[in-house]
Amino acid sequence: MPDVFKKPIFKITTAKDEFLGKTLVVATGTEHKKMGVPGEGELSAKGVSYCALCDGAFFKEKEVALVGGGDTAAIDGLILTEFVGKIHVLVRRDVMRAEPINLEKLTNHPKVQIHYKTEVSEILGKEHVEGVRLKSGEILPVSAVFVAIGHVPNSGVAKDIGVELDSHGYIKVDVGSQTNIPGVYAAGDVTDKPFKQAIIGASEGVMASYFAYQYLQES
Repeated sequence: MPDVFKKPIFKITTAKDEFLGKTLVVATGTEHKKMGVPGEGELSAKGVSYCALCDGAFFKEKEVALVGGGDTAAIDGLILTEFVGKIHVLVRRDVMRAEPINLEKLTNHPKVQIHYKTEVSEILGKEHVEGVRLKSGEILPVSAVFVAIGHVPNSGVAKDIGVELDSHGYIKVDVGSQTNIPGVYAAGDVTDKPFKQAIIGASEGVMASYFAYQYLQES
């Protein structure tokens, strides 16, 4: 019988309960980065969205804004072209850092207008998004604002127990989903794996569980 009693014990405390375990799988995901401008929080889910694929269809033939300058923004823009009438892509820098093929498709699409060196200072509206005020003072009348400026990993709990993170705050794992701490595994968007998709996160969860089980079987 494996001598699992010599394994370290991890304790997780929630608002209601405490849980003890000889292994720990961290799958805390990420949060969307926020712009932090007035109106963003108040109008979240009322025209402010962080998922073009999820919410694009709600704005069929409408005029919308897309904030972001990376490949995620370019892909989101191409998704939105399937639904909306016009897209204002607002890029803070003087260049969009996207894959060349995606940038070319986005730039040449008749529904897309890219605004470089452009930043949002406020999202306007009461019950729903009615426009965005730019730092230049210009107001764009749009029905939605899609934000695609990146993610923040929810890795604080792992960091607190000594789990090693990369320079962006993602948990570093090996091919067996293990962190630098024996018995601690991680899966999904919170890890340093390059692909951030639900189906991949689910498969990584299965892998992490399998290797955690194998760890417990070791004598």
